[in-house]
Amino acid sequence: MTSIRQRLLLGLLVGLGLVLGIAGYATYRQVRAEVNTLFDYQLQQAALALRRQNLLALAMSGEASAGEGDLLVQIWDRGGGLLYVSRQDWELPFATQPGFADLLWRGQRWRLFALYAGDRIVQVAQPAQLRLRMSADIALRNLAPFLLLLPGMALVIWFGVGAGLRPLHRVAADIQQRRPGALEPVAAERLPAEITPLVHALNDLLARLGHTLDAQRQFIADAAHELRTPLTAVRLQAEMAQRAVDPAERAETLGELRAGLLRASHLVEQLLAMARLDAASTTGSAERVDLLELAKRIVAEFAPIADDRHLDLGLLPSDTATVAGDPGELRTLLGNLVENALRYTPAGGQVDVQVQRADSEAVLTVSDTGPGIPAAERERVFDRFYRGANVTAPGSGLGLAIVRRIADRHRASVRLEDAESGRGLRVIVRWPSAAG
Repeated sequence: MTSIRQRLLLGLLVGLGLVLGIAGYATYRQVRAEVNTLFDYQLQQAALALRRQNLLALAMSGEASAGEGDLLVQIWDRGGGLLYVSRQDWELPFATQPGFADLLWRGQRWRLFALYAGDRIVQVAQPAQLRLRMSADIALRNLAPFLLLLPGMALVIWFGVGAGLRPLHRVAADIQQRRPGALEPVAAERLPAEITPLVHALNDLLARLGHTLDAQRQFIADAAHELRTPLTAVRLQAEMAQRAVDPAERAETLGELRAGLLRASHLVEQLLAMARLDAASTTGSAERVDLLELAKRIVAEFAPIADDRHLDLGLLPSDTATVAGDPGELRTLLGNLVENALRYTPAGGQVDVQVQRADSEAVLTVSDTGPGIPAAERERVFDRFYRGANVTAPGSGLGLAIVRRIADRHRASVRLEDAESGRGLRVIVRWPSAAG
């Protein structure tokens, strides 16, 4: 499991280590340069101090030392004759130019300063290796605080990140201690600005989940209530068919049993359709659907049922209109509208389907010559399992609820109104944008 604290600690320490490394290297180079400058100043001051002494007496003494000092002092005359050397084992050649110079002599590098004093030349030198070692030691001692800073910053970062993540742990503990059915919002007070959007998103998710669970519980309760009646009727009809002795009575009972099974099957199909719509958050496969072609297929599909019920089902002159949506859901929408119209229209009646274009809108209309729906009930019929008080035709009460649900998912509107003839019902589904 990836730990935010470990990732932050590792990332901050790596970044801090790189910064400290660059800063330490720059400091190391700067200290060494300053130490070398100081050593050059020491050479120059040593030469100036010797200039104020009696150089002739020092030179004429002829004493050459094999001392332990780290500076080499040589005195020359103008002709290049060596008058004095402080250490014979470090004797260097004559410097022809005054000032500082770098010299490679017998495989060893030297830093040299020459000072012309009258007819004498004072030459002070120091081994470059000695200067390098001393400057490196001084520079490394200056880097000691950098080495102590890294573990100190690691502790600060560790505890700082822990303190920063404490509100997140508090939210996690709050959620972990909840009962499975507790969907109350998580408290967002006194939370850091970085965690507040997460808590708000979580609360939105809990609200949607609560709404979904409530809808599922209501759906299960309604489905159980609605299925109880047809299943009881089927059971009683099966028992009656089993007890029937007369073949005509048995045939009649079996016919009623078959009709009951068809009604129960239709109710189950509608329940499954509604459950699928509730479970899906968005439309399935969004495609370009030709409403006119869809209307032609639905009319052809329901034509045998209309003929069997002695109804006139037809497609009025229509326009070509294409909308974006799920082909299966749009087929269910139009199929439910046509099926409802055929179910409630008496024999000899008429059911018409029409597709029209109105500016950029697509309009689908299904009209019938049935009993219609009173204006006071036209909103309630979109509720699940609602059936009007005067309705006698068998049905599940889910057809128009499914139609409204599919229309909402496709950003379409559904309106019920009286048929143009004044008798019957007209259902209008309108899409705000469509292609020709």
